Amino acid sequence: MSQKTVTVSVRRLVEFILRSGDIDTVSGAFGEMDAMQQGGLMHRKLQKEAGPSYRAEVSLKHTTEMDETLAITVEGRADGVITETEMAADESGELGLKEVVTIDEIKGTYRNLRYITEPVPVHLAQAKCYAYIYGIQNDLQKINVQMTYGNLDTGDLKYFSYEYSMQQLQEWFSDLILKYKKWADFQYEWRKKRQ
Repeated sequence: MSQKTVTVSVRRLVEFILRSGDIDTVSGAFGEMDAMQQGGLMHRKLQKEAGPSYRAEVSLKHTTEMDETLAITVEGRADGVITETEMAADESGELGLKEVVTIDEIKGTYRNLRYITEPVPVHLAQAKCYAYIYGIQNDLQKINVQMTYGNLDTGDLKYFSYEYSMQQLQEWFSDLILKYKKWADFQYEWRKKRQ
């Protein structure tokens, strides 16, 4: 039996598995198209102003072999990958330069940022997927995630920052992909019966 590959975007994966409540942060006084345009403008402005350590719109893709019949490919584009060098001590206490990588996920909203006290779970999940994929592709031990919320009316910004070990992200991602596999298996069996 040949192996089937199912491809899903990061956004669709996390929205499907983690959906709860309203996941649309871009809502309010303007129409949806205007909100999307405003969000796009904000993304580009922030990415342009971020400086040389910031790479915008980084394409990422990872395939997980589930079993001999199914592989799941998750793909998407991280809004930004920030690579900085800082002085840090290693396990022996010796000081040296260390590369620190942060995945930046930007979300535009018309909500007052004062009322956003934590990231929307599905937004953070998107960023964690990108962090996991980037981390395994670049053999990292740790990686940071930064959620950047921007108010589309005022231009105000609010940040949430997290550090994850690759072990934490591996366990989290494996659980996410296993939940998606159950649905993919169900869809496959349903299509077979229908034919």
